[in-house]
Amino acid sequence: MVSMREQLEALTVGMARQVAGWLPAVTPERYVAFLDMMYHYTLRSGDRLRLAAERATLPELKAFFAELAADEQSHYQLAKADLAAFGRTPSGATPREVSAFHAFWEGIPAERQLSFLGALYVLEGVARHLGGDTRQGLGRLGLDRTRARFLLVHLDVDVEHGARAQALCESLGAHGPEPLLDGARQAADFWVAIHRRALEEA
Repeated sequence: MVSMREQLEALTVGMARQVAGWLPAVTPERYVAFLDMMYHYTLRSGDRLRLAAERATLPELKAFFAELAADEQSHYQLAKADLAAFGRTPSGATPREVSAFHAFWEGIPAERQLSFLGALYVLEGVARHLGGDTRQGLGRLGLDRTRARFLLVHLDVDVEHGARAQALCESLGAHGPEPLLDGARQAADFWVAIHRRALEEA
């Protein structure tokens, strides 16, 4: 029987492989589109995580979500700064893929609080599997740090956050493996859709 940890890792690896397959074809213009998407995706990160903290009843989850909210509430500014280095500003409209992700997140009730944790396992854990491909892609595009702050910061920070989410999944998974895995599956699908729109679609 496949363990919960194995299922979570399979989802995370699948996300990374999907995006890694798109990276060799990314042009500078597609990279700018990615930064714009990441601006919208992270604009409300703090709000999303505070909502999770408010709905959580398990003390460990409440504390973890609140800490991540403080850490990530300004990450959209990194994407904005990278866009500015290209002479661009963020677009005005929220992409439909981001709106769909927000609706999923906001629809998670307190009784399924482990869905938030499952989502964070894959969303924060994917950097562990994408770091090498991402840095190689930045090098291929000839991008220095002033145009890659968003990615470089997240490659470091997300590894730490992902490890903590993993540890919490292992300690709390018995409370409700079904909502945890469901949250992970749905978040993985939304994350891939967001990156497909940014990196692959014209």
